This record gives sequence, C-alpha cells and structure tokens, in this order.
Amino acid sequence: MHRYHHRYTLPAIITLLILAIGIMIWGFFNSRQNTTVPRGANMSVLGVELDQNVDNVDLHELQKNGISFVYLRSTQGKSYFDDNYLIYRDRIQGTQLSYGSIITFSNESSVKDQFDYFEKKVGSQSGNLPIMIVPAIATNNPKFWRQMGQFSQLLVNTGKKVLIAGNYTQKKYFAPGTQFLYTGSSLKDKKEYAFWCYTQDGRVKNVQNLNDNVTMFAYIGSMATYQQRYAAQITQ
Repeated sequence: MHRYHHRYTLPAIITLLILAIGIMIWGFFNSRQNTTVPRGANMSVLGVELDQNVDNVDLHELQKNGISFVYLRSTQGKSYFDDNYLIYRDRIQGTQLSYGSIITFSNESSVKDQFDYFEKKVGSQSGNLPIMIVPAIATNNPKFWRQMGQFSQLLVNTGKKVLIAGNYTQKKYFAPGTQFLYTGSSLKDKKEYAFWCYTQDGRVKNVQNLNDNVTMFAYIGSMATYQQRYAAQITQ
C-alpha cells in the first residue's frame, strides 16, 4: 500500500503562505503610518506645505519627525491672503525649521498689483528659502509666462531668490539664477531642478493633522549643501 510520506508538506506550505500574506499586510499598513518619502530617490531633506486648510500643526513635532523646512502659502493675485500664514510664520521662531513663502501668480491681476500686495502682506520676512511662485493656471501662453517673469524680476530686485513651480524649459522668461521646482511623479533631468514636489497626498508620522493629503517637497542635493545654503542662515 502506498504511504504518503509528505503529510506535513501541505500544512507547512499553507502556514508559510499565511505568514507571507501577514507580513505583506503588516508592511502595507506600516508603510501607510510612516512619513511619505520620495519613491526611488535617496533624499533626506524633506519639507511640507502649510496653509489655512491645516490648523494647529505642532512645528516642534514636525521638526522632531524628520522635516527640515516648510513652505507657507501666502498671497494669490491682488486680494487673497492665506489665513494661517502669519500664525505659522510666528510659530517657526524657536524651531530649527527653514521656511519659505508660496505666491500663486494670477492671470487676473497685473504684475504690479500682485507684487504690491505681496509686499504689503508679507514684506521682507518671506523666509530664507527661495520664494516659490506657482502659476494659477496650467498654460504655455507666452504672455502669461512673460508676466510671471516680470513679477519674478521685481522680487529679485529686492534681493530675493525665486523658485518657479514649472518646467525649466520656461527659463528663458526668468533672470539667470532662477531655480525650478519639479512637479512630476518621477524625477527627471535632476540637474535642472533645485526642489521636488513629490506628492500632494503624503503624511508625516506622529504629527497631528498631517495624516493625509499633505503636499511634500524634497531638496535635490546633499544635506551638506542644504545646510550651507539654508539651514545655517535662518532669518525670521
């Protein structure tokens, strides 16, 4: 009579499969609890955007959990000013976080009106990071980009550095030395960009109110370069 010599094989396989599935499930949920990091990129200098949609973020906890800088949404056009800008700018004092200001450049207001409004609401205390200019509309219209370049130049004339959230192929409209923010899902042409907005659906571990839908940035460069350019020159 034939005897089955591998009676333990099937239970062992099933046990291993259950274990493997358990590890995968644990890894999935554990990864969703951790800070969102750039996929496929070795970058350690991370930042987040804060605006009026996110209240009561503990900036000391933010710093403790691996975030190096924040970008604060400030003005759009000639009449919108983010309600939380001044609150977070004041709270940054006493931390080691670097910060910068985000301006949304509108196609519905003049260059001068937008510049004057930003100067009125923010003034010289815009942070030690480059001012980020985000186009309010997605367009390749040369007129719009020329006006954005003129707006950028006004900021440069006051001694500010500028970071454009757009493709570096538009660099012809901006002053030499203007930096660019990459906004794609996977980083390409790395040498052409200074920062990367790598997700708008991120999270920061152990920081209340930053559990999801967080816009996150990475500095494209070494920690040493970042420290030299920004972290060691905090102005508040």
